[in-house]
Amino acid sequence: MFTGRALADWFDERIGTRAVGRALFARKIPRGVGWIYTLGSISLFLFLVQAATGAFLAMSYAPTPDHAFDSVRFIMEQAPMGAMVRGLHVWGASAMVLVVSVHMLRTYLTGAYKYPREATWISGVLLLLVVLGLGFTGYLLPWNEKAYWATQVGTKIAEQAPFVGPAIAQVLRGGDDLGAQTLTRFYAFHVLLLPAVLLLLVGFHLFVVVRQGISAPPIRGEQLPDDPVTARRMVRERYQDAKEAGDPFYPFSLAKDAIAILVVFVVLLLLAWHSPPEVGDIADPTETSFNPRPEWYFLFLFQLLKYFPGSLESVAAVVLPSLGILALLALPLLDSRLRRHPLDRPLATAAVVLTAVAIVWLTVAGARSPLVSPYVPRPRLVDDGMRLARELHCAHCHSVRGQGGLVGPDLALSMPAHDGAWMRIHFRNPQAVVPGSLMPPLGLGDAEIDALIAYVDELRGGGPYGDQAPRMTRRYCSECHRIAGRGGDKGPDLSGIGDARSRSFIHRYIEDPKSLIGNSQMPGFLAPDGPLTHAQIEDIARYLAAQRATPSQSRDVSEPSSSGSGSETNGG
Repeated sequence: MFTGRALADWFDERIGTRAVGRALFARKIPRGVGWIYTLGSISLFLFLVQAATGAFLAMSYAPTPDHAFDSVRFIMEQAPMGAMVRGLHVWGASAMVLVVSVHMLRTYLTGAYKYPREATWISGVLLLLVVLGLGFTGYLLPWNEKAYWATQVGTKIAEQAPFVGPAIAQVLRGGDDLGAQTLTRFYAFHVLLLPAVLLLLVGFHLFVVVRQGISAPPIRGEQLPDDPVTARRMVRERYQDAKEAGDPFYPFSLAKDAIAILVVFVVLLLLAWHSPPEVGDIADPTETSFNPRPEWYFLFLFQLLKYFPGSLESVAAVVLPSLGILALLALPLLDSRLRRHPLDRPLATAAVVLTAVAIVWLTVAGARSPLVSPYVPRPRLVDDGMRLARELHCAHCHSVRGQGGLVGPDLALSMPAHDGAWMRIHFRNPQAVVPGSLMPPLGLGDAEIDALIAYVDELRGGGPYGDQAPRMTRRYCSECHRIAGRGGDKGPDLSGIGDARSRSFIHRYIEDPKSLIGNSQMPGFLAPDGPLTHAQIEDIARYLAAQRATPSQSRDVSEPSSSGSGSETNGG
C-alpha cells in the first residue's frame, strides 16, 4: 500500500526533501534575535502576495491604450472581488517597498553586511532596486492621467543619464513618445522580466541566508584582534556559540514570523477594503496642465529635483541616486572592519541616520507641497465620451484647444453655441442641420450620443449656465479675482481659467478649496458654512469654465448673455 510515509520516502530518495527540511527548519537561530528580524519573512510574504494578486489582475487586464483603462475600471467595478484584489496589489506594493527598506536599514545598523554576509547584502540591495523598478513600471498600466504623466516625467529623467540616457529612454518608451509600444514594454517589464529577476534574486538571497545563518545581534564594545585572519576565526566561533545557545527555527522563530505576517496581511486587507485604489481619469496626452505626483516612495526624488533647477536637474535625478546605489553595493568593501554595533561605528551610523532623516524630510515636504492640478474625478459619462471620440478619430478633423485637425471647428474653443437637442440631431445626421457638412453619419446609439454630448459640454465648460452666473461671480469672486480686466488682484486672474481647469475642478474648489490645495487662503462657499447652494456653485463653475484665454471666447463678468439663453452664453 502506498502510504504517506512511503510517498515521503520516495521524494526523499530522489530529491533529498528531509535534508532540505532540516536545513530550513531544524537550523538554530542565534540567541537575542527579536521581532525586528521578522522583516525578511514579511518581505517574502509580500512578494508572494504581489505574485498572486498580479496573476489574478492579469486575467482581466488588456495592455493596450484602447482597453487598459477600461479593463482596470472593469476590475474595480464589475470583476468579482476585483477591487479587493487590486487594493491588495497596490497597497502590497507600498508595503513591500517600506518593509524591504526598513529591513535593509536594520541590516546596516546591526552591521550584518559584514563578513561573511557580503553576498547577502549585495543581493538585498539588488532586490530593493528591482522592487522600485516594479513600482515604476506598474505606474503606466492603469493608463490614467497620473500613470501617463508620471511615466512621462520618469522617462524624461532617465533620458538625462550621461551617455546612455537617450538609449534607456528609447528602450523604455519604444520610440520617441509614450504610446502603445510603451504600454506593451512596461507590461512586459512588470509581469515578465522584473519578476523573473526578482525570483532569481530571492532564491539566491534565501540560499545565502540559510548558508551563512541569520546574523546575531551585535555586541557593544566587542574586542577583536588586529590580525584579520584571527579576527574572522573568532567571529565565526562566537557566532556558533550564539547559535548553540539559541532555539531552533521551528517552531520558535517560525511562530514569530507567522504572527508578524498575519498582522501585516490583516492591515493590507483593511487598507484594501477601506481605501481602494482610485481609477482616475483616462490618460489624455493633450491635457498638458496635469501635474503628476509620484508614489510616496519616489517623493523624496520629486522634492529633491526642486532644489536643482535648470541644467543641474540631472545632478539630483541621475548623479546623486547613482552614487547612492554604488555606495550601497560597495559598502562591504568600504567598511570591512568586523565591529558591528552601531555605537562602535559612529561615522557609519551618523551617515545612515542623516540620510534616512533627509529622505523622510524630503518625502514629507514633497507630500505637503501643493499640487498644481490635484485630481478631481470627471463624470463617468464624460470619460465614456472622451474614449468614444478617440475611437471615432474625431481629432483627424477637430481640434481641442488648438491640438488636432483643422477641417472642423475646435470642440473646446470654436464650437457653435448649440444645445444638447441640436447636437443630438447633428451626431445622428450632420447634414440634416449643417447642409453640405463633410462629417458623415456616425451610426451611434442613444447612450453613445449622450456620452459625446457630455464630453463636448465638459470641453465647453460643463454645459450651459444661467443669466445669474456672471452676477454671482462678480458678487462673490471679483473682490479677489480679475476677469476680463475687472476685479481684484489678491487671487489669480480667472480670465482664461477654462483653459487650465475643468468645470468639475472649479466646482469642487469653490465648495471646499482646502480639499484640493491644503494651503489655500480661499474660504469654502458651500452652505451652510458658505453663502451658496450646490446649484449656484455649479452655475458659477460652468460660467468660469467658459472663460478662455482667446479674447473672443472670454465673457465680461459684469454682463449677462445678450440673449438670456444659457446655451447661447456658453458658446466656448
